[in-house]
Amino acid sequence: MEYTKREISYLAIVTLVLTFVFAFNDNRDVFVLSYWITNFIKVFVLVGISVFIHDFAHDLAAKRYGFISEYRIWGVKKFGLSGKDKYPKIINFFGKKIKMNAFPIGIIIALFLTLISNGKLFFTAISSYGLMIKKSHRIGRKFIEVTDFEEAKIALAGPMANILLAIILSIFNSSGIFSTLILINSMMPVFDMIPFPGLDGSKVFWGSKPLFIFSFLFILSSAILLKYLSAIPALFLALIFAIMFLIIYLFQSFK
Repeated sequence: MEYTKREISYLAIVTLVLTFVFAFNDNRDVFVLSYWITNFIKVFVLVGISVFIHDFAHDLAAKRYGFISEYRIWGVKKFGLSGKDKYPKIINFFGKKIKMNAFPIGIIIALFLTLISNGKLFFTAISSYGLMIKKSHRIGRKFIEVTDFEEAKIALAGPMANILLAIILSIFNSSGIFSTLILINSMMPVFDMIPFPGLDGSKVFWGSKPLFIFSFLFILSSAILLKYLSAIPALFLALIFAIMFLIIYLFQSFK
């Protein structure tokens, strides 16, 4: 996969922000700058791995259906109580004009929660993606444009890759060496699956509500259970929980 200069800058921004979120509180009683910086660098590498895996999964799924995924920072096109502050817009940043395609609400929330909670509260839904069509790869398909269900599967690929990585790492985490990486890959998919416009969760929700119910509950319950149980029991219980609620939803739908 190849990244444009814009995508590389977005990846760098997202990685830095998420590193700040996860590394801000280093769990030490006394602040030691050298230790904090060392921890920040370690977390930066782990976040970079997690962000890449998330986006790589999107890209693989997109190519499966004849598209190219484009990495983006999640934001909103209208901002303010009146909704008059619309994007894209040009802003002046120390004399340099920069085009902002959307207001980065996710980054603002993430930084705000981190600061007011001293790093004890997380918000990680700060990235998104777009799809660019490769018409030659859509030949023979019923629709040229992406269908809602295809979009749902492409969107789900990223969060699912993260939570599955967390589950796999938990199997080999008896010494606690992977604890931070497990935390990162447990938190990221939970927030990405929130059905806010532009996030992975909204694309899954509108593409297939049964798929959203199953995947969201599986990811959420896995993230919670991995804190208290080993990998296999957590996986087993998360699957049962997600399947049970999916059956209830389907039963209610067909009444």
